[in-house]
Amino acid sequence: MIYFSMAFHQHQPVGNFDHVIEHCYAQAYLPFLNVLERHPSIKVSLHYSGPLLKWIQRHHAEFFTQLKAMVKKGQVELMAGGFYEPILSILPNQDKLDQIKKMVEYINDHFDYQPRGLWLAERVWEPHLVEPIAKSGLEYIILDDSHLKETGLEDDDLYGYYITEDEGCCIKVFPSSMQLRYTMPFAAPEETIEYLRHIAAAGEGLLVQVGDDGEKFGSWPHTYQTVYEEGWLERFFSQLEQNSDWLAVVNHSAYIDQYKPLGSVYLPTASYAEMMEWALPTKARLDYMNAQGQMEHNPTCKRFLKGGLWRNFLVKYPESNNMHKKMLYVSQKVAQLA
Repeated sequence: MIYFSMAFHQHQPVGNFDHVIEHCYAQAYLPFLNVLERHPSIKVSLHYSGPLLKWIQRHHAEFFTQLKAMVKKGQVELMAGGFYEPILSILPNQDKLDQIKKMVEYINDHFDYQPRGLWLAERVWEPHLVEPIAKSGLEYIILDDSHLKETGLEDDDLYGYYITEDEGCCIKVFPSSMQLRYTMPFAAPEETIEYLRHIAAAGEGLLVQVGDDGEKFGSWPHTYQTVYEEGWLERFFSQLEQNSDWLAVVNHSAYIDQYKPLGSVYLPTASYAEMMEWALPTKARLDYMNAQGQMEHNPTCKRFLKGGLWRNFLVKYPESNNMHKKMLYVSQKVAQLA
């Protein structure tokens, strides 16, 4: 028996147009939950950002009723995060804590549920984030498998979760499979099942994990047709059920409660691969893309090739830097009034 965990992240920014959010709701958020509800043995972890939850609360309160029932049954595990989906690493420490606390309290109040995991916006990771996440009472995060591969770990080392530490604080890290992020839902469900079957041959108790954007399942171009009209999601969930003799679909917390970590790891600053590419100046980005092409047939070396640091977006885009510094100024003023 091996295990499979899925986490899906949904977000809409403050001030987005109602018709845009309504489109995503009708094309992705609601139909996904409806299909999931028809397959009660399929368990998932879901993250909704604060602004999106508040919009749904105003416009589709019945969605809260449906979701709360699935949480109560244990089919859905809700994940916290920064309430307004901030890049946590560049917030002042108190603001990090306040953003997470606001999200946790909202989930407590509206779903009678205490989250254990945190969805990290854009998977922008810096080692100092361990302390505020741990002090918020949360246990785990999901990062890309590439984050862990940069430390020297290989694919076969990633079927589970690790502990990372800073300042004596610890959290658990689940690596998300890049391969599954690129095949779900763009390849036939059978391809994912065969991928999981191949891993099952390696041993018992292994966990394969994928964390990705929920909008990919319906509101990305052409995906509504694939996922719902052509029945990709229904077939996928059905195939997971049909293979339950060797494959168990579990929430992250359930796996933590049953299995120990694979070990400890200290992670470098990173985000997902495309984000670190975009953070580079244009000429350096072209050089990086060229270097990637040259290493296409040498995956052993390619995994150590990474782009820039996310913070350099503040250099590449001065208007973002200006907004960030204004935020820091306001934060300092508010702290002085406290």
